[in-house]
Amino acid sequence: MKTVSEPDRHLVEFAGLLRRVGIRISASEILDAAQGLALVGMEDRNRVEAVLAATLVKEPNQIPRFEEAFRAYFAPPDQKKAWQEEAEKKAAQWREDIGQTHEELRFQGRELALSEEERTVYARLPEEEKERLRSFLAKSSEGMKSGIPVDHAFQPILERTVRGSLEYWRHRLGEDFPLLPPGEANGVLSEVEEAIRRQELAYLSQDLKKIAPEDWPKVADLIRRLTERLAGQISRRYQADRRRGGIDMRRTLRANMRYGGVLLARRYRSRHRGRPKFVLLCDLSGSMVKYTEFVLQFIYGLSTVVSGIETFAFGERLARLTDEVRSGKSFQEMVREALPAAGENWGGGTNLAVALEELVHTQAQVLTRRTVFIILSDSQTLEGERAAQYLALIRRRVREILWLNTLPERRWPEIKTIEQFQSHCRMYECYTLGHLTGILSERLG
Repeated sequence: MKTVSEPDRHLVEFAGLLRRVGIRISASEILDAAQGLALVGMEDRNRVEAVLAATLVKEPNQIPRFEEAFRAYFAPPDQKKAWQEEAEKKAAQWREDIGQTHEELRFQGRELALSEEERTVYARLPEEEKERLRSFLAKSSEGMKSGIPVDHAFQPILERTVRGSLEYWRHRLGEDFPLLPPGEANGVLSEVEEAIRRQELAYLSQDLKKIAPEDWPKVADLIRRLTERLAGQISRRYQADRRRGGIDMRRTLRANMRYGGVLLARRYRSRHRGRPKFVLLCDLSGSMVKYTEFVLQFIYGLSTVVSGIETFAFGERLARLTDEVRSGKSFQEMVREALPAAGENWGGGTNLAVALEELVHTQAQVLTRRTVFIILSDSQTLEGERAAQYLALIRRRVREILWLNTLPERRWPEIKTIEQFQSHCRMYECYTLGHLTGILSERLG
């Protein structure tokens, strides 16, 4: 039997680590890496990293994960041993905590159907909140409905209530990513995931305009994963909305025949409100360009859960960017092509009133009752009062208007027309990815 060499074993293990952190690696790429390492040797750490990056990394946004994986996997043995011990301790504690949830989260002696992530949220709750949930379950188990003791048929309703509470606490605790179990207590993997997570949490709270160019690929990768998660959340909400209509008496009576006609379980008509259509209007003033670039990436990451996205930019006038965005052009190319329509100078002053007027008179077909009209602007515009008048007109035509204001809320009193704008829209402070994720999760998820 042919034995595997030490370099080959390390290469296969490292490729496995990359897969665990979301980088796809094929067998042919591993062979390419092995050939490259055979040429340069394993003595020079920088050359080894360069060969592995060149052969195993396919996209710029994968570079941050590769770098963290390389740092951890090729760390000194004593450091890896310390990580392993810490990971084993966390895994043991996690198993104990999750085991406790199986004992505590019950209804009339039966376990609630909750995911591991939901149980992990419960395990991280303050003790008083855990006690509140346990008390709620105990009282519900002994409760009555229409004079009849509740039975296991009531459990699905109870589970939805508990899930809603846990989802609220997940956001309250600042958990913007899935809470995952520590698995098999892999110290290196745990270190890589923690490092990536720490970096991502830092990006969530950083002013988008101040993110350094060398960090843009990392932020693009973070945006992709945030939008994937939010899209899943929105899809689940659409499914849940089916039961939000009025009571369907025929289905309700049929479902309650086993209770002798007592209406214990209600059935609802579907309420098909329909998926919204986004109309995005972005400010191209000098202070707004970088915000616009990142927000465009985020909004288009939600394209699978909306019925369409129309994109416009404005400077001195209105410019339609929908076709340019769909064509896959770079942000700089899109803006450069839009300049003749939006105004002479990229990054100059803006006139929202003119942009809204042109939108109403030349693009009226995009303003419907299914439209969520999103404005990205610091609200510093010429003709603010006239802009507010057109905003009022648009509000009567669309489902709602969300204004993402990149100006910190403490400075809003400095802008005289902000109060007028707020009369016709929901205005949010929005200059970080954390702000943007929270706003769209609240309004759509």
